[in-house]
Amino acid sequence: MIKKHIITLGGLPGSGKSTVKSLLAEHFVWNAFSTGDFMRQTALARGLSFDEFNALIATDKSLDEEIDAKLIEIEQFHNNVIVDSHLAFHFVPSSYKVFLDISLKASASRIYSDNERNSRKSVGDTMKSIEEAETRIAARIANHNDRYMRYYNVSPYDKSQYDLVINTEIYTPEQVADLIIKGYQDWIK
Repeated sequence: MIKKHIITLGGLPGSGKSTVKSLLAEHFVWNAFSTGDFMRQTALARGLSFDEFNALIATDKSLDEEIDAKLIEIEQFHNNVIVDSHLAFHFVPSSYKVFLDISLKASASRIYSDNERNSRKSVGDTMKSIEEAETRIAARIANHNDRYMRYYNVSPYDKSQYDLVINTEIYTPEQVADLIIKGYQDWIK
């Protein structure tokens, strides 16, 4: 199997993918790509909230295909990239695949605390309470599982598809990045 200098980050919402992506990109001085950011930008361009966009994408495969094309391009033509994406493990098989795990309660707490981030606010991806965050996150996870099983016959939350699984509730983002760096260095040898 070909191994490229690409690290893909999957995991549950609120597990720290964006933060860890930035730490790894800075450490390696690599480019970074986030399908979540891409989706938020697309939702904003269409005048949709993030939840409205997720509902639309559940029935319109062409929107997923736009994201898939970006991931396929990364697999075919790029190196030295950190990718934050639920399906990167599937579309970028030459990558070091990392799953960031977290409980629903901790996920909701983190996402609720992140309400001030502009990329969330611009598409209405903010929560009024931790309970609302839990409900919306559970719906997002169900949307992902249903959609990806229908389209690709894979679950982005099946941890057996990853090279490394980290519970981010017990580590700081810097510690998570350090674990990934060590795992990646061992893997790429």
